[in-house]
Parts: sequence; C-alpha cells; structure tokens
Amino acid sequence: MPNLSIGLKERLKSYKEVRKRTGEYRMPVKGTALLREINQKNILDYIRTHEPCSRKEIAQALKVSKNTVSLIVEQLLKQNMIAESGIKEPIGAGRPKVLLRLRPDAFQTIGLMVQQDNISYIVLDFQLNELEEGSVSIKSQSVLDEVINLSKNLASRFHKAKGIGIAIPGIVDPTRGYVYQSANLNWKDVDLKKILSTEVNVPVEVFNNVKIAAERGKETVKPKLRSSFFYIRIGEGIGGAYVADNQVMNGNSWTAGEIGHLSVASHGPICKCGQKGCLEKIISMEAFREFLQSLSYTPSDKNDMDLTKLAKQDHRVHQEIEEYGNYLGRALVQVIHLLNPQEIVIEAPYNQIYEFQEKTISSAKQRTLSDAFAQTKIVFSKEFYSPAKGAAVSILLNS
Repeated sequence: MPNLSIGLKERLKSYKEVRKRTGEYRMPVKGTALLREINQKNILDYIRTHEPCSRKEIAQALKVSKNTVSLIVEQLLKQNMIAESGIKEPIGAGRPKVLLRLRPDAFQTIGLMVQQDNISYIVLDFQLNELEEGSVSIKSQSVLDEVINLSKNLASRFHKAKGIGIAIPGIVDPTRGYVYQSANLNWKDVDLKKILSTEVNVPVEVFNNVKIAAERGKETVKPKLRSSFFYIRIGEGIGGAYVADNQVMNGNSWTAGEIGHLSVASHGPICKCGQKGCLEKIISMEAFREFLQSLSYTPSDKNDMDLTKLAKQDHRVHQEIEEYGNYLGRALVQVIHLLNPQEIVIEAPYNQIYEFQEKTISSAKQRTLSDAFAQTKIVFSKEFYSPAKGAAVSILLNS
C-alpha cells in the first residue's frame, strides 16, 4: 500500500509496483484515473484506521481537496463499502460533521498457510475481523491438490472474497506468484498463482510465509508503526524478514532476510545448502528433535512439546536450548551491523526458556559494537505472527 508520507511521484511509482505485485497490470491505468485509485485506497485506509471520521478530517489528513474526497466518498457510499454513522457536533460555531465508517460486510479475504502436513486458513471481513479460522490435514500425497481443494471450498462459501493469499515456506517471487523452491514441501519451480487461477474464480496471490507474517501477520485496524524491524521465525526451519517503513524487503532474488543460512559455527554440521554450521541446521526444531532422539526422547506431537517441562526433567535439554541462544546471538550480530534495525523480533518455541533469551542477548552483546547494540531493541515475542492472516490482510489492503 502506498506510503502517505512520500511525494506524489514516489506514491505513483509505489502504487504501480503494488498493482504489478497483485496482478492488476492487465489493463493499465494512467494519469488521473490512477491518481483517483490511489486516493480511493488512501481514503479507505484512513477510514479503517480512524473511524468514525468526517470528510473534512480525511481531506486535511491526506492533503487532498475537499471536492475530491466528497466525490470518492459518494462513490464508496453507493458501492456500500462505507456508511454514514452519525453526526459530530462542532465545538463553537460551524456545521455538524457527518461521520463515516467502513461496512464490515462489504468484502471478505482469505489467507492460507501451507505446511508439509497441514494447511491453516483464516477468513477476515473488511475491518479485519475474523470470520472463520481452522486447519486441514494433508490427507493425500499431493500438497498441491489439498491447496486447490481448500481454496475452491473457501471461495465457494465466502462469495464476497476479494481474493486468496497463500503463504509458502520457501523462495517465492510474489510479483509472479511463483515458487522457485520449497524444501519443506518438496516443491521446485511451481507456478502456483497460474495453477490456482484456473481453479478458483477469485484473484490469487502467493507470498513467502515469513516475509508476509512480518509485514502483515499481526496487523490490526491500527497497525503498530516502526521505522524498521527484523523478524526471525524459528520452526521446522528458520526464516527472517527485514521490514522498513512498513514494506518488506524481498531482495533481488527474493532471499533477503534468509538468516537461517548464516554460518555460525565453522566446524558445524553440513546444511542442505552445502555450507557448514548454518543457524537452521543447528537450532531449528528439526535439529532439536534430532537431539531429543539422541537422548531417546520420542515426543508424541512435534508441534506441541512442553519445552519447559523437558528442560526441568533433563539438564541436558536445558543446556542444549541455552546453547541455541549462543548461536542465535552470533547471527544477530550480523543483522545489527548490516541492517541496523530499530527492533529485532524473535518468534521461537525456545522463548519459554529464560536462559535461551539471556544467552541470546549476552552472546550478541559480546560481539556487537556497543552503541549499535544499545540502540537495538530485542523482543522475544509471546504472540504469534500469522502467515495466513498476513496473506489475507495483504489481499484486502492491496486490492
């Protein structure tokens, strides 16, 4: 979505990129028509984050003429996308202001997060309220078949859906909706957007799961504003995403933020990427389960391990998780020195172990320039950044 703080020229360029990313480039819009579309999106976004609000407030905040705002608002009212919701009496002299709100039932949006053994999904309304959430197990040998079947089912039940956003673990080109590689799904060169577009009658967009979780996965009606942050997600693998000015950085080959393949141990085990000592190979949940197996532990559910209980039962488990913090801290040094983010957010099952957090911070502090470390906030998130929600929100805000 265009950044309202940048100039008109940059806004037009940003919006064209969004249109390209969301597949809206088949019928190019230029000149005043494009500017009108930008203004309409900005007005809708302002109403979403400031409702109830008046036409005058919108015009002043967006620095758009009152006449332009009035014309667009009237169109949105006719399209049942917004509604008038009362009067705000003036303080002192002046005319009463008619207040505007979004209509929650105007549109819906669907988000999917695809994993090797299940697909989680969420359906949101126009105000980002949750309408339905759930997951389905992969019953067939084909993950792709399950993605198609679930997408068709949801699209048929939610008739006002603006589109379906799909989060994939792997290297994804979001402009094409093309999955270059997903080791987790055993996919290579899958044109997912093209395949699904022939199966469902709504627009489809495809994203990297970690990047879209960082960009939109915790978005509320009033999103948290940060100049920049680096998000790290530790699960079956390890992914990262750098977000600046509310825009995720994809990189030239869509691999920006791949912190999982930073080498943190020169004599460590060989990773599937060919390097030795990659962070993912050493501290991912897959690596942790291999460690537990070496101790003859056989957790019944890989997604629901009580790490606190395991650590209390066996000091070797506690020491292993604490050492994971040491390795993660080494990786953070490179993030801080190269990107200098305002905040680093870590989402990991190990967060429940205090010593993991302590070791991560001490390891990073020991190796980082003191001023840079002091001005970087490190957060061990207790909340889940949802890739499915992120994909759904992106569809709604960019459509």
